Amino acid sequence: MPRRVVRAFTIVELLVVVSIIALLVALLATGINSALKTSRNSKQLSNLRQMFTGWTLYSNQYNDQCLPGFLSVEIQNMWKVAYRMKEKVEGQSSDKFDRAATQTYPWRLAPYLDYSWELLLGYRDDPNTEATGSLYTIAPLTIASAKLGDALQQLCPRSTMGASVALQPAYGYNAFYIGGWWDLSKNPKTQGLARPYFSDALSIAADKKTNAGAIARTIGTIALPDRMTVFAPSAYLAANASAPAPGSTATNLQNGYRSLEPNIAGAAWLTPPWLGTQRIWSSSNNDPLSLALYTDQAVVVMRDSKQIPIAKGDGSNTLENYAGLNDMRAWVNMANMSNAQPGPLHTGTLAEQ
Repeated sequence: MPRRVVRAFTIVELLVVVSIIALLVALLATGINSALKTSRNSKQLSNLRQMFTGWTLYSNQYNDQCLPGFLSVEIQNMWKVAYRMKEKVEGQSSDKFDRAATQTYPWRLAPYLDYSWELLLGYRDDPNTEATGSLYTIAPLTIASAKLGDALQQLCPRSTMGASVALQPAYGYNAFYIGGWWDLSKNPKTQGLARPYFSDALSIAADKKTNAGAIARTIGTIALPDRMTVFAPSAYLAANASAPAPGSTATNLQNGYRSLEPNIAGAAWLTPPWLGTQRIWSSSNNDPLSLALYTDQAVVVMRDSKQIPIAKGDGSNTLENYAGLNDMRAWVNMANMSNAQPGPLHTGTLAEQ
Protein backbone atom coordinates (compact mmCIF):
# COMPACT_ATOMS: atom_id res chain seq x y z
CA MET A 1 0.00 0.00 0.00
CA PRO A 2 1.54 3.32 -1.07
CA ARG A 3 2.49 5.79 1.69
CA ARG A 4 0.41 8.96 1.98
CA VAL A 5 2.54 12.09 1.84
CA VAL A 6 1.31 15.00 4.01
CA ARG A 7 2.31 18.42 2.58
CA ALA A 8 2.74 21.11 5.24
CA PHE A 9 3.39 24.87 4.93
CA THR A 10 6.94 25.94 5.45
CA ILE A 11 7.84 28.78 7.77
CA VAL A 12 8.78 30.94 4.78
CA GLU A 13 5.39 30.39 3.17
CA LEU A 14 3.59 31.28 6.42
CA LEU A 15 5.65 34.44 6.78
CA VAL A 16 4.83 35.44 3.20
CA VAL A 17 1.09 34.91 3.79
CA VAL A 18 1.17 36.84 7.07
CA SER A 19 3.09 39.66 5.38
CA ILE A 20 0.55 39.86 2.56
CA ILE A 21 -2.34 39.92 5.03
CA ALA A 22 -0.63 42.63 7.11
CA LEU A 23 -0.03 44.69 3.96
CA LEU A 24 -3.66 44.36 2.88
CA VAL A 25 -4.85 45.33 6.38
CA ALA A 26 -2.54 48.36 6.35
CA LEU A 27 -3.80 49.43 2.93
CA LEU A 28 -7.39 48.96 4.07
CA ALA A 29 -6.79 50.96 7.26
CA THR A 30 -5.12 53.74 5.28
CA GLY A 31 -8.02 53.83 2.84
CA ILE A 32 -10.60 53.90 5.63
CA ASN A 33 -8.70 56.62 7.47
CA SER A 34 -8.44 58.68 4.28
CA ALA A 35 -12.15 58.18 3.57
CA LEU A 36 -13.03 59.28 7.11
CA LYS A 37 -10.92 62.41 6.78
CA THR A 38 -12.52 63.21 3.44
CA SER A 39 -15.95 62.65 4.95
CA ARG A 40 -15.17 64.92 7.91
CA ASN A 41 -13.84 67.65 5.64
CA SER A 42 -16.92 67.37 3.42
CA LYS A 43 -19.15 67.67 6.48
CA GLN A 44 -17.23 70.72 7.69
CA LEU A 45 -17.45 72.38 4.28
CA SER A 46 -21.18 71.67 4.15
CA ASN A 47 -21.62 73.20 7.60
CA LEU A 48 -19.62 76.25 6.58
CA ARG A 49 -21.82 76.75 3.51
CA GLN A 50 -24.83 76.82 5.83
CA MET A 51 -23.06 79.23 8.14
CA PHE A 52 -22.31 81.50 5.19
CA THR A 53 -25.95 81.30 4.03
CA GLY A 54 -27.13 82.38 7.50
CA TRP A 55 -24.55 85.17 7.48
CA THR A 56 -25.85 86.52 4.15
CA LEU A 57 -29.48 86.22 5.31
CA TYR A 58 -28.60 88.40 8.30
CA SER A 59 -26.98 90.92 5.98
CA ASN A 60 -29.97 90.93 3.63
CA GLN A 61 -32.27 91.79 6.52
CA TYR A 62 -30.03 94.65 7.69
CA ASN A 63 -29.35 96.52 4.44
CA ASP A 64 -26.14 94.68 3.53
CA GLN A 65 -24.58 95.33 6.96
CA CYS A 66 -22.14 92.63 8.02
CA LEU A 67 -22.89 90.68 11.15
CA PRO A 68 -21.06 92.48 14.02
CA GLY A 69 -18.27 90.38 15.46
CA PHE A 70 -18.63 91.78 18.97
CA LEU A 71 -21.02 94.17 20.72
CA SER A 72 -20.08 94.98 24.30
CA VAL A 73 -22.79 95.09 26.95
CA GLU A 74 -22.41 98.89 27.03
CA ILE A 75 -22.90 99.13 23.26
CA GLN A 76 -26.00 96.93 23.41
CA ASN A 77 -27.42 99.13 26.16
CA MET A 78 -26.60 102.27 24.16
CA TRP A 79 -28.22 100.92 20.99
CA LYS A 80 -31.11 99.32 22.93
CA VAL A 81 -30.70 95.95 21.22
CA ALA A 82 -31.85 92.67 22.76
CA TYR A 83 -31.77 89.09 21.51
CA ARG A 84 -34.32 86.41 22.30
CA MET A 85 -34.20 82.67 22.70
CA LYS A 86 -36.11 80.36 20.41
CA GLU A 87 -38.24 79.36 23.37
CA LYS A 88 -38.40 79.85 27.10
CA VAL A 89 -36.08 77.48 28.92
CA GLU A 90 -36.93 75.78 32.18
CA GLY A 91 -35.78 77.95 35.07
CA GLN A 92 -35.62 81.08 32.90
CA SER A 93 -38.28 83.73 33.56
CA SER A 94 -37.77 85.47 30.19
CA ASP A 95 -36.97 84.49 26.63
CA LYS A 96 -34.42 87.31 26.41
CA PHE A 97 -30.72 86.57 26.63
CA ASP A 98 -28.48 88.22 29.16
CA ARG A 99 -26.50 90.79 27.15
CA ALA A 100 -23.28 89.16 28.35
CA ALA A 101 -24.15 86.14 26.16
CA THR A 102 -24.86 88.23 23.06
CA GLN A 103 -21.60 90.15 22.93
CA THR A 104 -20.13 87.59 20.52
CA TYR A 105 -21.73 86.62 17.21
CA PRO A 106 -23.49 83.20 17.73
CA TRP A 107 -26.83 84.23 19.25
CA ARG A 108 -27.22 87.00 16.66
CA LEU A 109 -26.77 84.44 13.87
CA ALA A 110 -28.66 81.53 15.50
CA PRO A 111 -32.15 82.49 14.19
CA TYR A 112 -30.80 82.39 10.62
CA LEU A 113 -29.41 78.89 11.28
CA ASP A 114 -32.69 77.61 12.75
CA TYR A 115 -30.85 77.22 16.07
CA SER A 116 -29.04 74.19 14.63
CA TRP A 117 -27.16 72.06 17.16
CA GLU A 118 -24.87 70.75 14.44
CA LEU A 119 -23.84 74.21 13.27
CA LEU A 120 -23.52 75.85 16.67
CA LEU A 121 -21.97 73.11 18.82
CA GLY A 122 -21.77 70.05 16.59
CA TYR A 123 -18.17 69.22 17.48
CA ARG A 124 -19.18 68.33 21.05
CA ASP A 125 -20.05 64.84 22.20
CA ASP A 126 -22.03 65.58 25.34
CA PRO A 127 -24.54 63.08 26.70
CA ASN A 128 -27.37 65.63 26.88
CA THR A 129 -27.27 66.88 23.28
CA GLU A 130 -30.82 65.64 22.76
CA ALA A 131 -32.15 67.22 25.93
CA THR A 132 -34.63 70.06 25.61
CA GLY A 133 -32.88 73.38 25.70
CA SER A 134 -29.40 71.82 25.73
CA LEU A 135 -28.08 74.52 23.43
CA TYR A 136 -28.81 77.00 26.18
CA THR A 137 -27.81 75.08 29.28
CA ILE A 138 -24.83 72.83 28.45
CA ALA A 139 -21.75 73.73 30.50
CA PRO A 140 -18.69 75.30 28.83
CA LEU A 141 -15.63 73.10 28.33
CA THR A 142 -12.21 73.72 29.85
CA ILE A 143 -9.84 75.52 27.49
CA ALA A 144 -6.07 75.28 27.06
CA SER A 145 -5.25 78.72 28.46
CA ALA A 146 -6.07 79.53 32.09
CA LYS A 147 -5.47 83.21 31.31
CA LEU A 148 -8.06 83.16 28.52
CA GLY A 149 -10.39 81.06 30.64
CA ASP A 150 -10.44 83.75 33.31
CA ALA A 151 -11.01 86.45 30.67
CA LEU A 152 -13.90 84.51 29.14
CA GLN A 153 -15.40 83.93 32.57
CA GLN A 154 -15.49 87.70 33.05
CA LEU A 155 -16.82 88.24 29.53
CA CYS A 156 -19.68 85.78 29.98
CA PRO A 157 -19.90 83.84 33.27
CA ARG A 158 -20.43 80.09 33.03
CA SER A 159 -23.70 80.43 34.91
CA THR A 160 -25.16 82.68 32.19
CA MET A 161 -27.77 81.03 30.00
CA GLY A 162 -26.35 80.37 26.55
CA ALA A 163 -22.71 80.81 27.59
CA SER A 164 -21.52 77.68 25.76
CA VAL A 165 -22.78 78.80 22.38
CA ALA A 166 -21.70 82.38 23.03
CA LEU A 167 -18.08 81.53 23.78
CA GLN A 168 -17.39 78.11 22.26
CA PRO A 169 -19.23 77.68 18.93
CA ALA A 170 -17.98 75.19 16.37
CA TYR A 171 -16.72 77.97 14.09
CA GLY A 172 -14.91 81.21 14.84
CA TYR A 173 -15.74 84.46 13.06
CA ASN A 174 -13.31 87.04 11.63
CA ALA A 175 -14.74 89.38 14.25
CA PHE A 176 -12.16 92.18 14.28
CA TYR A 177 -12.24 92.85 10.54
CA ILE A 178 -15.77 91.88 9.42
CA GLY A 179 -18.63 93.80 11.00
CA GLY A 180 -16.29 95.12 13.68
CA TRP A 181 -15.46 94.58 17.33
CA TRP A 182 -17.58 97.30 18.96
CA ASP A 183 -16.94 98.87 22.34
CA LEU A 184 -16.97 102.31 23.94
CA SER A 185 -13.97 104.27 22.72
CA LYS A 186 -10.95 104.54 25.04
CA ASN A 187 -9.40 107.34 23.01
CA PRO A 188 -9.55 110.61 25.00
CA LYS A 189 -10.77 112.48 21.90
CA THR A 190 -13.71 110.12 21.34
CA GLN A 191 -14.16 108.65 24.80
CA GLY A 192 -17.58 107.15 25.44
CA LEU A 193 -18.56 106.90 21.74
CA ALA A 194 -19.36 103.64 20.01
CA ARG A 195 -16.35 102.63 17.94
CA PRO A 196 -15.09 99.41 16.36
CA TYR A 197 -11.46 98.55 17.00
CA PHE A 198 -9.16 99.69 14.16
CA SER A 199 -11.77 102.10 12.79
CA ASP A 200 -9.06 104.72 12.20
CA ALA A 201 -6.40 102.29 11.03
CA LEU A 202 -3.75 103.79 8.77
CA SER A 203 -2.21 101.66 6.08
CA ILE A 204 1.41 100.57 6.28
CA ALA A 205 1.08 98.33 3.23
CA ALA A 206 1.85 101.30 0.99
CA ASP A 207 4.59 103.93 1.24
CA LYS A 208 2.15 106.69 2.14
CA LYS A 209 -0.28 106.66 5.01
CA THR A 210 -3.83 106.52 3.77
CA ASN A 211 -7.06 105.46 5.40
CA ALA A 212 -6.96 101.71 5.10
CA GLY A 213 -10.63 100.84 5.46
CA ALA A 214 -9.42 97.80 7.40
CA ILE A 215 -12.92 96.77 8.52
CA ALA A 216 -15.61 95.51 6.13
CA ARG A 217 -18.83 97.05 7.45
CA THR A 218 -20.99 95.78 4.56
CA ILE A 219 -20.70 92.74 2.32
CA GLY A 220 -20.54 95.02 -0.72
CA THR A 221 -17.43 96.78 0.58
CA ILE A 222 -15.32 93.63 1.02
CA ALA A 223 -12.38 94.43 -1.25
CA LEU A 224 -11.20 90.86 -1.90
CA PRO A 225 -14.17 88.56 -1.18
CA ASP A 226 -12.47 85.53 -2.74
CA ARG A 227 -9.68 85.88 -0.15
CA MET A 228 -11.52 87.21 2.91
CA THR A 229 -11.91 84.62 5.67
CA VAL A 230 -15.37 84.69 7.27
CA PHE A 231 -15.69 81.45 9.30
CA ALA A 232 -13.30 78.62 10.20
CA PRO A 233 -12.77 76.09 13.01
CA SER A 234 -11.22 77.93 15.93
CA ALA A 235 -10.03 77.30 19.49
CA TYR A 236 -8.60 79.26 22.42
CA LEU A 237 -4.96 78.19 22.81
CA ALA A 238 -2.08 79.05 25.11
CA ALA A 239 1.06 80.64 23.66
CA ASN A 240 3.80 78.16 22.78
CA ALA A 241 6.48 80.42 21.29
CA SER A 242 8.25 83.73 21.79
CA ALA A 243 7.65 86.41 19.18
CA PRO A 244 10.48 86.62 16.64
CA ALA A 245 12.60 89.73 16.26
CA PRO A 246 11.12 92.54 14.12
CA GLY A 247 11.54 91.76 10.45
CA SER A 248 12.23 88.09 11.07
CA THR A 249 9.89 85.38 9.81
CA ALA A 250 11.62 82.44 11.48
CA THR A 251 10.81 80.85 14.81
CA ASN A 252 12.86 78.52 16.96
CA LEU A 253 9.86 76.46 17.95
CA GLN A 254 10.50 72.73 17.57
CA ASN A 255 7.02 71.39 18.19
CA GLY A 256 4.16 73.74 17.42
CA TYR A 257 0.47 72.96 17.51
CA ARG A 258 0.19 70.32 14.79
CA SER A 259 -2.80 68.12 15.54
CA LEU A 260 -5.73 68.61 17.88
CA GLU A 261 -8.58 66.51 19.14
CA PRO A 262 -11.79 66.81 17.06
CA ASN A 263 -13.78 67.88 20.14
CA ILE A 264 -11.38 70.60 21.33
CA ALA A 265 -13.43 73.51 22.69
CA GLY A 266 -14.40 75.99 19.97
CA ALA A 267 -13.89 79.76 19.99
CA ALA A 268 -16.20 82.64 19.07
CA TRP A 269 -13.70 84.57 16.98
CA LEU A 270 -10.68 84.16 14.72
CA THR A 271 -7.49 86.14 15.19
CA PRO A 272 -5.28 86.76 12.13
CA PRO A 273 -1.46 86.48 12.21
CA TRP A 274 -1.30 90.19 13.08
CA LEU A 275 -3.69 92.44 15.00
CA GLY A 276 -2.60 95.88 13.89
CA THR A 277 1.13 95.77 14.50
CA GLN A 278 1.00 93.00 17.14
CA ARG A 279 2.27 89.58 16.05
CA ILE A 280 -0.14 86.84 17.12
CA TRP A 281 0.86 83.64 15.30
CA SER A 282 2.66 82.19 12.27
CA SER A 283 3.43 78.84 10.72
CA SER A 284 6.25 77.33 12.77
CA ASN A 285 9.68 76.98 11.14
CA ASN A 286 8.00 77.42 7.76
CA ASP A 287 6.07 74.19 8.38
CA PRO A 288 2.59 74.75 6.89
CA LEU A 289 1.07 72.25 9.35
CA SER A 290 2.61 73.66 12.54
CA LEU A 291 1.31 76.69 14.45
CA ALA A 292 3.58 79.00 16.47
CA LEU A 293 1.41 81.07 18.81
CA TYR A 294 2.95 84.14 20.49
CA THR A 295 0.12 85.14 22.82
CA ASP A 296 -2.87 83.33 24.32
CA GLN A 297 -5.61 83.85 21.77
CA ALA A 298 -8.40 82.35 19.65
CA VAL A 299 -6.94 81.04 16.38
CA VAL A 300 -7.71 78.72 13.47
CA VAL A 301 -7.12 75.03 14.21
CA MET A 302 -6.87 71.70 12.41
CA ARG A 303 -9.84 70.07 14.09
CA ASP A 304 -10.44 66.92 12.02
CA SER A 305 -7.55 66.67 9.58
CA LYS A 306 -4.39 68.40 8.41
CA GLN A 307 -6.53 70.79 6.38
CA ILE A 308 -8.49 73.75 7.71
CA PRO A 309 -11.89 74.35 6.06
CA ILE A 310 -12.58 78.04 5.43
CA ALA A 311 -15.70 79.96 4.37
CA LYS A 312 -14.69 82.91 2.16
CA GLY A 313 -16.46 86.21 1.58
CA ASP A 314 -17.62 85.25 -1.93
CA GLY A 315 -19.39 82.12 -0.66
CA SER A 316 -16.65 79.72 -1.70
CA ASN A 317 -15.13 77.11 0.59
CA THR A 318 -11.46 76.16 0.62
CA LEU A 319 -9.11 73.88 2.53
CA GLU A 320 -6.09 75.74 3.87
CA ASN A 321 -3.09 75.26 6.15
CA TYR A 322 -1.32 77.67 8.50
CA ALA A 323 1.11 78.86 5.86
CA GLY A 324 -1.71 79.65 3.43
CA LEU A 325 -3.53 81.69 6.08
CA ASN A 326 -0.41 83.66 6.98
CA ASP A 327 -1.21 86.11 4.13
CA MET A 328 -2.98 89.09 5.69
CA ARG A 329 -5.11 89.53 2.57
CA ALA A 330 -7.08 86.57 3.93
CA TRP A 331 -8.11 88.64 6.94
CA VAL A 332 -8.08 92.42 6.51
CA ASN A 333 -10.24 94.48 4.16
CA MET A 334 -7.40 96.33 2.44
CA ALA A 335 -8.09 97.71 -1.03
CA ASN A 336 -4.53 98.90 -1.71
CA MET A 337 -2.75 95.55 -1.48
CA SER A 338 -1.02 94.30 -4.59
CA ASN A 339 1.33 91.59 -3.33
CA ALA A 340 1.18 88.96 -0.64
CA GLN A 341 2.36 90.52 2.59
CA PRO A 342 2.74 88.28 5.64
CA GLY A 343 3.43 91.23 7.96
CA PRO A 344 1.15 93.91 9.48
CA LEU A 345 -0.98 95.98 7.13
CA HIS A 346 -2.16 98.81 9.34
CA THR A 347 -1.27 100.76 12.44
CA GLY A 348 -3.34 101.15 15.56
CA THR A 349 -3.81 99.12 18.72
CA LEU A 350 -6.88 97.94 20.58
CA ALA A 351 -6.25 100.42 23.40
CA GLU A 352 -6.22 103.46 21.12
CA GLN A 353 -9.67 103.02 19.58
